[in-house]
Amino acid sequence: MNKWEPVDSSAAVIAAQGLWRLSGLLVKSRYRQAALTILATALNQPYLSTDSRHQGLLLHSVYHRPNGWDYIAPGQKVPNGESSMWGDYHLRELALLILREARGEVYLTFFGGVQR
Repeated sequence: MNKWEPVDSSAAVIAAQGLWRLSGLLVKSRYRQAALTILATALNQPYLSTDSRHQGLLLHSVYHRPNGWDYIAPGQKVPNGESSMWGDYHLRELALLILREARGEVYLTFFGGVQR
């Protein structure tokens, strides 16, 4: 995080999910490692919410910066510290995808399970 540009953690976990899925199709370990690195970062502070009063899981998500819909705390120049439902969803989805694969389970899809 920095003072001049917002960090969008939700975009990072969405990209990590794509990298993980792509790694299965192309059998590229570097994509898999990149996804694991992003996930490990997202599952630790300052990105993972540890405050029981906060309603989200993944902090520092950006909602709609061009329209100014993101909360900017007093004394800050960029939005930070907020969650979005899509960030929380994709963080959980990525973790579940990796966990199910590690267990050798089928990943459920709309068109049926896909075994890797």
